[in-house]
Amino acid sequence: MNKVERLEDYTNAVIAIVITLMVLDIHAPAGHFFSDILRANDHFLTYVYSFLLISMYWVNHGRLFSGLKHLKITPQISWANSIFLLFITFLPFASSWLARNINQRDPEMFYATIMLCIDLSYYLLMRTLIHFNPHLNTLPRFKVYHFKLHLNLLINILAICCGYVVPISTIAISLLAVVIWVIPDKALK
Repeated sequence: MNKVERLEDYTNAVIAIVITLMVLDIHAPAGHFFSDILRANDHFLTYVYSFLLISMYWVNHGRLFSGLKHLKITPQISWANSIFLLFITFLPFASSWLARNINQRDPEMFYATIMLCIDLSYYLLMRTLIHFNPHLNTLPRFKVYHFKLHLNLLINILAICCGYVVPISTIAISLLAVVIWVIPDKALK
């Protein structure tokens, strides 16, 4: 197994565990009617929201490393990837707190701050990868990553600022990040 596969396998495993932990926070309703499911509404919606965000990171992490020949993986790159995963692992906690306190400032601000930290650590990972593999900077997909990551960081900062005034706006604005990454781009294929 080469170092790239090892790094990707580690990332895939951590993300799978994070998603599993989040879904375990959704408890089955006590009643036996479909209407009882509505009581788990905030947990269910927060899970879907968080799942979409984690999926966005997982897909783009795979794209970041896919098809690259002669990629040098250094300890610095491995640590940058671990820092990225560290912040991803805070999502089950942040999602749970948010689901229990939807439309409350502190849980939404905390969730948005975790998202900002994930984006900053992903940016660190990309910059570290390019630092030790300078040829990557000439690839069109890395130019697109730069643009989308900068836009994503701005969206997260906007979400935090707006969420301070109107808490629910944090979630609505953060969803723009998913839209940005889902929009097809020929350079990312």
